[in-house]
Amino acid sequence: MCKVFAIYPTDKSHTTGFLNRINTFEKRHLGDSWRCFKVHFQDSDHLNSITAAKDYRLILFMGHGGESHLCGACGLYGEESVSEIARSENPNYYNNHNFINTTNIKEFKDKIFCAFSCNSNRNTAKSLGRAAIQSGVRSFIGFGDIPTDYVHGKTVSKRCIAVYKGIIIRIMKYALLFGIKENLTVWAFVKTIKLLTTKEIQILMKSKSKIRHKDLILRQLVDFKNEIRIMGDVHARLCDD
Repeated sequence: MCKVFAIYPTDKSHTTGFLNRINTFEKRHLGDSWRCFKVHFQDSDHLNSITAAKDYRLILFMGHGGESHLCGACGLYGEESVSEIARSENPNYYNNHNFINTTNIKEFKDKIFCAFSCNSNRNTAKSLGRAAIQSGVRSFIGFGDIPTDYVHGKTVSKRCIAVYKGIIIRIMKYALLFGIKENLTVWAFVKTIKLLTTKEIQILMKSKSKIRHKDLILRQLVDFKNEIRIMGDVHARLCDD
């Protein structure tokens, strides 16, 4: 069985805490074939995570990000405007907003890089995905908008958000487990994510439970599967060729 390396930056605002469910699930089922590097509030920790990834073929990033970068660790007050001295002296103000970017993505040359992060699916002149392929990354998997605190600015219940997050975590943890055990191609792995999402959509549509904003959750799940994009080699296998 192949090994997978997950990069999971610490976020004291707790907005990415739900992603740890992927970590615990894969660790339980894959054992030593799964390694999760939880990045903490030091620049050296971020660099060490990139160095440690060099021995792995499949890299999974779990955290915040955007079109041109993936975010690192963020302290409790990391989003506040303070001096760099304050950030260096107090972990609560630490914020590595530009952790993996179009410059250092070359460190993942020849890897399969799955960026489970918002808007990592963009393919533009300034996008991380395009830079990854141009820098020698073999395959790059990106995702669209993944609303986990609000949905396009609309007021929704905490229950609604919890349902959505629970569904996408369930999809990803089983897709990863199946993909790794079966040594799927990148294309087949993404197809598995989409098939599992379709199954969850059907289950939710048939559910008789009263869930507020069910239609909104269904639309977001449709967007979730439709916005996944592969750049680079779609036929590369997750473990080996």
